[in-house]
Amino acid sequence: MSRIRMMGAAVAALMVGVGGASAADLYAPPPTAEVIYNPAPAFTWTGGYAGGLLGYNWGDAKVRNGGPSLNPDGWMGGVFAGYNFQTSGMAVFGLEGDFMFNGAEDKGRGFTVDNEWNGTLRARAGIAIDRFLIYGTGGLAVGNLNVKNGKTSDSGTHAGWTVGGGVETAFTNNIIGRLEYRYTDYGTNIYDTVPKTKVDYNSSQVMVGIGYKF
Repeated sequence: MSRIRMMGAAVAALMVGVGGASAADLYAPPPTAEVIYNPAPAFTWTGGYAGGLLGYNWGDAKVRNGGPSLNPDGWMGGVFAGYNFQTSGMAVFGLEGDFMFNGAEDKGRGFTVDNEWNGTLRARAGIAIDRFLIYGTGGLAVGNLNVKNGKTSDSGTHAGWTVGGGVETAFTNNIIGRLEYRYTDYGTNIYDTVPKTKVDYNSSQVMVGIGYKF
């Protein structure tokens, strides 16, 4: 009888062990999911953009034939637009145009020179360091002057060249700020005053701007 009891106890213990192992297999923790790292895409300067400019103009107007040398200085503001292309490296190339309303004016010895507006069409080339761009620029420039000689006056457009450089930073993927300096030589124009007035004009300009990159 004791043998039968011992065999029954052994069988019961074996069944409990097998059942425990099966339960452990049934409730095993699920495998850990693999974490995949997707870094944010690098910023690129490629694309079109447009924005607004505010700056100051220091002008130098030389009135020939014995006239004075005037300095039409004043604030200016306007708009700009362009397109950049960034290579697979750090080089950035682009084309940009701008148009500015100008409040630069000066007078002396019966003459008045007023620079009403100016515009440019320029190439740009620079080096990009992530969201920071250092660039040079140069191209064509036009500007309108009103010239008064005594009681007579005339208005005319000068055409010349401009060169300069600046820095830009991308605050976000779309909002870009800039600081730029340019020197512009507008050449010489003759105005139909009495007597006729010949004026050479050039200017230095410092501008800040905010643009939107599309």
